[in-house]
Amino acid sequence: MILFEDEAWPYFATIAQARPLFALRVGALTLAERAAALAQQYGTNGAMGLARAHLMACFGPEGGLAACLHVGAPVVLINGRALDLGWLPALLAEPLNTVYLAGECLLGARLAPGLASAVLFYLQRQEAFIARDELLRFARFRDIGPAEPPLLLRYPWDLVSETGEQIVRDLPLLAARLPLLRDAPPEVTLRGEHIYVAAEARLDGPLVLDARDGPIFIEAGAHIEPFSLIQGPAYIGAGSLISSARIRGATAIGPVCRIGGEVEASIVQGFSNKHHDGFLGHSWLGEWVNIGAMTTNSDLKNNYGPVRVNLEGVGQFDSGLIKLGVFLADHVKLGIGLHLNGGTMIGTGSNIFGIHNVPKNVPPFSWGGDVFREYRIENMISVTRTVMGRRKRSLSPAYEALLRDAYELTRPAREHTMPAAIVPVSQAVGKER
Repeated sequence: MILFEDEAWPYFATIAQARPLFALRVGALTLAERAAALAQQYGTNGAMGLARAHLMACFGPEGGLAACLHVGAPVVLINGRALDLGWLPALLAEPLNTVYLAGECLLGARLAPGLASAVLFYLQRQEAFIARDELLRFARFRDIGPAEPPLLLRYPWDLVSETGEQIVRDLPLLAARLPLLRDAPPEVTLRGEHIYVAAEARLDGPLVLDARDGPIFIEAGAHIEPFSLIQGPAYIGAGSLISSARIRGATAIGPVCRIGGEVEASIVQGFSNKHHDGFLGHSWLGEWVNIGAMTTNSDLKNNYGPVRVNLEGVGQFDSGLIKLGVFLADHVKLGIGLHLNGGTMIGTGSNIFGIHNVPKNVPPFSWGGDVFREYRIENMISVTRTVMGRRKRSLSPAYEALLRDAYELTRPAREHTMPAAIVPVSQAVGKER
């Protein structure tokens, strides 16, 4: 299986500078995790990824593009924006050289190695339309639905709006490895069915697990502290701490997170902290994010109108959603007591503090509050190494190179938005305040 990014990746660029689209969590799993689980079920050789060049060392196959074909086996292509993979078993049963389309978009294909080799170059360059046209010269095809959820993600807010339903759709995959919780201590109140808890998870009552509106999954090593409420559909990743929090439905929390306060209909990619009081609603957080105490976001306009979002480099869009919160990319740090409006987009590696209302768009690697400057990359890397070390993770040379490449690739966005009179921190003399 080969997961690929297509021409629509710029719509997700603000939250995907440090990860490919197939590594974005939506529902309980990322697409890469979902594909890997299905690959195991169907006896394939796992899932490889083709992504933008600066991401390949961390998210691509070892050995690069050539590794995708060396086994000489049939190749299954999967669009990196694919949401649910309910169509995949049917594709795996198709004859070789069958292409699945979602409208005009290449959704997936099952190909002989020779035909696959003719299009992998285009897919590595995110030129899926060219690859599609080349495949349609030689392969049979089926259009199985429109290029929108649940087949393909279109915009970042689809990650949020689809998570509740996707957690439900992920039930067969997760129930296959997590036991159903049938008995619980008297201080743990169970409501509804479909509560799946790993034997190594820790439940400290009094707490309530309410699965009447959807399943709840709690992975190994997770710790639910007293006075917590978890409403389904919900997913709590391995090693995460729910610190006397209220977790409302349609929430997915990845591994090794620290979550307190109130969280509703949100995704936390993993290794991130929102440990203190404050509201997080209808939002998406990347990895290695830290949110200070009492920082909170709005997810509803006073006029109850749809939330508009400005996607950097693409344009402004009406999300069509009355409830929509914020998008914080990997390595974002927010100080205490910040307020964020619905539709706010904050790019990778930004460090924001000392202001009341955060601007709705903050470019990657920004530093400051009243005035934003370019975050000195050496300082950002130093903080990243410290933060990862606190979770017993190391900053690998490949991942450090990825962050440095993302810094350079996003420099035009900062130069476009920061006042010319402001000297970038990368050029400033002296220490940051």
